[in-house]
Amino acid sequence: MADPVLPTLLSLASHELRGPTGVVRGYLRLLEQDGTLGERPRRVMTEMTRATDRLAALLDELSELAHLKDGRIKLTLRSMSLRSVLNQAVQAVELPENVDMDLDVVAPADVRMRVDEARLRAVFTTLIVTLARAQSGAGSVDLRLSKGRSYAQVVVQPRSLGHGTVVEQAVDFARGGTGLQLPIADAVVQAHGGRLRERWVAGRWAGFVVKL
Repeated sequence: MADPVLPTLLSLASHELRGPTGVVRGYLRLLEQDGTLGERPRRVMTEMTRATDRLAALLDELSELAHLKDGRIKLTLRSMSLRSVLNQAVQAVELPENVDMDLDVVAPADVRMRVDEARLRAVFTTLIVTLARAQSGAGSVDLRLSKGRSYAQVVVQPRSLGHGTVVEQAVDFARGGTGLQLPIADAVVQAHGGRLRERWVAGRWAGFVVKL
């Protein structure tokens, strides 16, 4: 059963942290306009600005997660081709600069479902980026779509699984490094009546499974 207190805590935390974060960002902007700063202080300023911008983005994610958890964000559902949603996710994903990855959608049979196209696309881009960060070096990732009697399933996994692909570590919803995008993806899938889980093969972490 979902914790009814959690959305309130998330929303309150986001609200309370925005005030001091905004003050820090404001003073940083003022200091950036100071032409008397030397090179070293300006480098420090750049790093501080980058860090506070990241904090502001995390607060936006925290607010979105709170709204998803308490149902304040309503999905815009329409009949969509899941193959099309997956292809859009592959085209839209922005991988880290140091990642060289080949992405492919494997969908022998298409499936149409009523989904929120933009939010579900964001789910798959999040899973691709998370898996990309978990692999070492270049790699290939498949998004495999299949259909059961009353559900559709998408497996996001390394293409060469079992043939030398190296996944450096399991990625779960409690691990840091990816902000709140994984919990948000999980909440979006749940809002669709589905389930997002990790995939394990022969005791090894091997990506994600989305069941809708």
